[in-house]
Amino acid sequence: MLSGLMSFLEGISNDPVLYSIIFFIYAIAATIILPIPVEAGLFLSNATPPIVMALVLGLGKATGSILVFLLGDKLESPLDRITSKWGFVKWLTDIMHWFVSKTHYVGMYLILSTPLMMDTVPIYIFAVFNKEGAMSLRGFAITNFLAGITRAFIVYWVAYQFGIVLVESVPTP
Repeated sequence: MLSGLMSFLEGISNDPVLYSIIFFIYAIAATIILPIPVEAGLFLSNATPPIVMALVLGLGKATGSILVFLLGDKLESPLDRITSKWGFVKWLTDIMHWFVSKTHYVGMYLILSTPLMMDTVPIYIFAVFNKEGAMSLRGFAITNFLAGITRAFIVYWVAYQFGIVLVESVPTP
């Protein structure tokens, strides 16, 4: 299955528009359900400019985060009722509530800007433990957008430092 996916991605890697659409969908899925980093997708299409890939990643993360935020808003109260029965779990959820309430957008931005971070879990933590709406949907989405772009540029900077070429040079006639 993985080899089939890789073959598919290799087949569309020379089409920047199609590749960007697939990468956008992948970024949304990675935000909502896939516990895997998205950085690999930044390197599979040399035909797509890095700035486009960074923007697509940010837009995918923002779109996925909107869905997670709406879901997290629905889960907060039932989760609090369930966890209040178990001491350790109650303590852990109290720590999560405290962390989210103290760090808000800055904490989420810093965590989500970290390359190779599986951001599904942190996004859900910030969405579910957003006590009394400390963060707005708009701020949540914008923070995810900016963190996605920052993350891409950090990865690109590290790749550049190691001499990895990201865009094919265009021969001059």
